[in-house]
Amino acid sequence: MALIGAVCASGPEIKGGLAVRPIILAVIAACGFGGAVTFIAKGSATSALMTMTTMRFTTFIVALFLFARFRSVGGLKVKNLPILILIGGADFAGNLLLGVATTKGLVSVAVVLGALYPIITALLAYKFLNEILHKIQYLGIAFAITGVAFISLG
Repeated sequence: MALIGAVCASGPEIKGGLAVRPIILAVIAACGFGGAVTFIAKGSATSALMTMTTMRFTTFIVALFLFARFRSVGGLKVKNLPILILIGGADFAGNLLLGVATTKGLVSVAVVLGALYPIITALLAYKFLNEILHKIQYLGIAFAITGVAFISLG
């Protein structure tokens, strides 16, 4: 129920039919996120801060290699730096807190609660970007919250 809610809250567009490639890429991404969260939990058992710092340092090194290979920063401008720093800081803090949460209780509950980020994304897009939420997104939010409540009880 929580998973279906998270998918619906993210606002799936199925008017033109479902293409196979985005679904395959989403499944691969889910496996990547699942692996990352598993290793965040494992590393956080020793040090959540060093786990996040190592993750970000590794990402930075990969970005440098990509820059060297493609000689491009993807169209980014200096004026984009403040928002990118804010985004990076929010991502770092979110993952750090998720890592700490995995050391304080059940990993399954912490991860499911952390996986509710599509709900927060939809609500923030509504508030700050004036996006209109579809009925399916409201239904998804309700399903996700209900699903998390059931998971937390078990």
